[in-house]
Amino acid sequence: MISRRTFAGAVLGAPVALPFLARSGFAATPTHTLKLTFADTQAHPLYAVLKRFAENVNKRTDGAVEIQVFSIGQLGSGTNIITGMQTGIIDLCAHTSGFIGPLFPRFQVVDLPFLFPEAKTAERVLDGPIGGQLLDLMPAKGIYGLSYGHWGWRVVSSVERKVPEPTDIKGLKIRVQPGAIFAAMFRTLSANPIAIDLTEVYLALSQHTIEAIETPIISVAAGKHDEVVRTINTTNHVYNVGVLMASKAKFDALPEQARSAIRAAAHDMTGDWRTTIAAATDETAARFKAKGLAILPVDQDAYRKQVEPVYKQFRDIIGPDLVDTVMKEVGKG
Repeated sequence: MISRRTFAGAVLGAPVALPFLARSGFAATPTHTLKLTFADTQAHPLYAVLKRFAENVNKRTDGAVEIQVFSIGQLGSGTNIITGMQTGIIDLCAHTSGFIGPLFPRFQVVDLPFLFPEAKTAERVLDGPIGGQLLDLMPAKGIYGLSYGHWGWRVVSSVERKVPEPTDIKGLKIRVQPGAIFAAMFRTLSANPIAIDLTEVYLALSQHTIEAIETPIISVAAGKHDEVVRTINTTNHVYNVGVLMASKAKFDALPEQARSAIRAAAHDMTGDWRTTIAAATDETAARFKAKGLAILPVDQDAYRKQVEPVYKQFRDIIGPDLVDTVMKEVGKG
């Protein structure tokens, strides 16, 4: 089991001891081939980050560990990815907090609406004791959490409707992640939340089965949803946490040198993941503006006030102690 001390030292920024000066048993031909999948398409910038992670692991093991990277739908739906991790069908994955929350209710704390004022605050919380405590929940259900990343700030992208005020979102048919907190958030805003797998969103938007989505702006581009939506309402309602995870059964079966290499590469990946997403978000927003999409601000204070009941609704589900601790950390307690 990865202890909190091991996680803090090997993943969240402390120096990592690398036992590969003499790698007995490692060779140029892979002796371990692992499958890694993530919750988006190959057009998403995270794909390149994960490929670099795989290359790092391969280099650290002198070619003994090969990691193959698959996009969403290739090894299962967004929901099935988590199940596959538990059963050992999938070896590694990068997934969003919205899919993790249903399995680990306390994890939903990071998806409380309008919780983090900016990325720096979110990263401080995730890279500190709270982030370690959340990952410590995972081994009990067959998963190791290796490192955190960022999927981007979630925004409301609509086919037609502009929603600068909370009242404007009333009745909007909007696709949400499967986590209950997302559905509750938009029900509180009097919208109509609908859970649809990411692979089905383009068709649903085209056929007006849904009128909007709430995803990071780079996911809009990766799924080519900008061919359908015309307005990006920059609600930035959730700092969408990403987590790199490993199947406990598969990870425990690897040699210690391989496990150490993966943990070290996961540590290296955190900064790459965050900076890549931040740069891609800015580039995508500029490109969308140039092609004529409307990118509009919203009254975040009004939205934040409107969704306050969600905090009360999920306080006992998440745990009052954790909610209070996180609120204090972000300066809202």
